[in-house]
Amino acid sequence: MIIDTWLWYLIPLLLLFLFYIAYKIDRTKLWAGFLLSCSVISFAGIFCMQAYVGNHLISRLFLVLILLFFVFLITFGVYIFIGFLILNTRSILRKEKRDLKHSLTLILAIGLLLIVTVPQFIDLTSFSQVVRSIIYSVYGLMIYYFLHLTHYIISMILCNFSRPPKKQHYIIVLGCWIKDGRVTPILARRLDKAIAFYNKQKEVYKPPKLLLSGGKGSDETCSEAEAMKTYALEKGIPEEDLLLETNSISTLENMKFSKKIMDMDSKGEPYRCIYATNNYHLLRAGIFAKKAGLKVNGIGSKTAFYYLPNAILREYIAYLYIHLKWNLAFGVLCLISGSILIFALIDFLTSRGIVIG
Repeated sequence: MIIDTWLWYLIPLLLLFLFYIAYKIDRTKLWAGFLLSCSVISFAGIFCMQAYVGNHLISRLFLVLILLFFVFLITFGVYIFIGFLILNTRSILRKEKRDLKHSLTLILAIGLLLIVTVPQFIDLTSFSQVVRSIIYSVYGLMIYYFLHLTHYIISMILCNFSRPPKKQHYIIVLGCWIKDGRVTPILARRLDKAIAFYNKQKEVYKPPKLLLSGGKGSDETCSEAEAMKTYALEKGIPEEDLLLETNSISTLENMKFSKKIMDMDSKGEPYRCIYATNNYHLLRAGIFAKKAGLKVNGIGSKTAFYYLPNAILREYIAYLYIHLKWNLAFGVLCLISGSILIFALIDFLTSRGIVIG
């Protein structure tokens, strides 16, 4: 029995080992988050199975508590989540500009509310088998992307565990919107993170240069890089340790144009660099760094909790857009194949007198 127990636990251990390899190879892929969640789920499943077959009272009670928790989560979890999204929207709209990008949590809340309430007022059996098959396929696709979002968040969190060595030549500080020529609190946190790394490295090694990257938007009075320079100088960073990239208007251009500056500044010598941004932006920024030909890790600054849910949703939508063609092809394929399979299943069950609502 002991041998069998250890053999079962080899499954989550193997998944954990594969997670470690995936995490080391490329943090910008979602495989690491997927393998980690599979390891945790398999471990919990094996533990629950052994608690069920065992004769220990404490194990049985623990298993009952877990089952009650999941029953509660399935029954009320979505409504609690909808309530949280609405309250979060109220908080962010009171503190930030009232525009679409700050209303994503509200849109998600409304969507989830329609998904869970509309079926209660509609008799699906009144629709044809074809329509029901399409509806069920849409639900299946939504469940897939909910799980995909979950693994995206896990992978995003894992990116924040990066601890690059303090032997860097450059720190790319990614710009974002500025107001009246001054850095906003979000951008200030990015700069503070880079400056903190700069000061810590200065204690043990030659300090890196801060490469401030960000162009001038249509609603900005100067480039983001120039506003960041003013902030960095106020924080005591010497001007000779500052490089400016003032032409980029996207994260990909941040990385591409910054690489050109570092290539020129290093005069062909090999160099080490990292990038600094907000914690929710680390994963996607890493993807663009890779596209620009940079093999770098990032350091993420903290973000106010009220801002995080909306920012994560925005990042996830942007992540999906990076792979837009693949996602469209995948969605269409799933809807077509899923509809066909579900239609066949409904037809099979209906022919045997079983009605699917």
